[in-house]
Amino acid sequence: MKHTYDVVITGAGPSGLACATELSSKGLEVALLDEQAKPGGQIYRNLAGSSSAQRKVLGKDYAAGLAVLKGFSASKLDYLPATRVWQAEPNGDIFWSRNGASGKFTAKYLVLGTGAMERPVPFEGWTLPGVMTCGGISNLFKDSGYYPSNPLVMAGSGPLFWLVAKHLLDLNAPIKAILNTGSGSLPPFGAMKQMPKAMTRPLYLSKGVVLMGAAKLAAKKAKVPIYNKVTGLAAHGKDAVCRVTAQSKGQPLEFEVATLLIHEGVIPNTSLLRQAGCRHIWNPVQRYWHPKTDADGRTSQEQIFIPGDGAFVHGGEPARIKGQLTALAIEREMRSFTQGEYEKQAAPLRKALAKELLPRPFVDEMYRPATHLYQVPDNTIVCRCEGVTAGSIRELVAQGFTDHNEIKSIARCGMGPCQGRMCGPALVEIVAAASNTNPEANRPLRVRPPIKPVTLGEMANAQLGGDDEK
Repeated sequence: MKHTYDVVITGAGPSGLACATELSSKGLEVALLDEQAKPGGQIYRNLAGSSSAQRKVLGKDYAAGLAVLKGFSASKLDYLPATRVWQAEPNGDIFWSRNGASGKFTAKYLVLGTGAMERPVPFEGWTLPGVMTCGGISNLFKDSGYYPSNPLVMAGSGPLFWLVAKHLLDLNAPIKAILNTGSGSLPPFGAMKQMPKAMTRPLYLSKGVVLMGAAKLAAKKAKVPIYNKVTGLAAHGKDAVCRVTAQSKGQPLEFEVATLLIHEGVIPNTSLLRQAGCRHIWNPVQRYWHPKTDADGRTSQEQIFIPGDGAFVHGGEPARIKGQLTALAIEREMRSFTQGEYEKQAAPLRKALAKELLPRPFVDEMYRPATHLYQVPDNTIVCRCEGVTAGSIRELVAQGFTDHNEIKSIARCGMGPCQGRMCGPALVEIVAAASNTNPEANRPLRVRPPIKPVTLGEMANAQLGGDDEK
């Protein structure tokens, strides 16, 4: 097995696939590592193996990924599926586990296409079996055609929330209620200010309006009630969720269910990026930390690039374009072509990306996270790995600890197997609210390798380099 490459890419989503396809077409030695068994990432998950019935439900945006997969399948590179990356270093070293063994690759450049993840938001009962994310149920449908057959409630906000609602309604899933935790049907003031720019892409906007309208119309036909301005969400049960309670405009709600699907938007998946030492900045609208990159995806670490939603959440098509731009920038660095040739190829991509991003400020403002999301009771578990509650975090803040990295060290919130992926966003918000500070005045949670659990057996069977096999 080879151990050294020109470029090692993590993540076989739209950005990683586009980047790998472009780089390999120029004759560069490329390795692509991905946790999934098949290429496509979360957006195009199992697209090549999906049935026509699945693609019909999931729509044209899902099927559009076939062109991306086709280009990738013709590429000459080393593709390692079912591979977990657990460490990346600024010098180009990257460590991974596959088939019960760990290994290390060294590259001139790392492209960390970590993509996005659903925003984890704690609430009473969120750790009960039967509580799932909308993205999780969508992935199950993409993989196996599965969807819930027992009564369920959906709670949350955001484009993916309404998309999954429409899919489940089309499948006649037994939805008892849709609980909208957002601001309601009218755009908030911040979104209205972004409307003029967004209106330059009327087809894009109309697609979103049509999607939400179609979901609400399907809900009306199926006699599924929609409740707006929902707060106080809670799941109840002993061994699994059996009841959901909430409030809508002050009125109590209660439902007997077997499944609760939740979604509160998506955020960049930054664990590997923070571990690698990339500088991060705070976005006050969507309220998340994201790596600071230039237009080509270059980070504060010279050898590390981040394309796609790992840098900032923009969606599938922008991610694909950003992946191509990252590839062109690396090719320029490796002198595969001149600066003039680079500008000639990059210009139309930048123009296309700028067009794609015009409506994003409106969308980000439209689905700004609700202020009440993290106003959870003290007994609510925030860190599921270590069993840390919101009350114990607030108690430490009252004692004068306002740095969430300090609180992590004291309370172990974020020190479990998930390394803070599930509790980190909540920890940041709870500390900020309790200390009356802005998260931007603090710093992102530190992450140390391995960012994913690695067994001693995998380490014992590690392939850590040496001369490449010929």
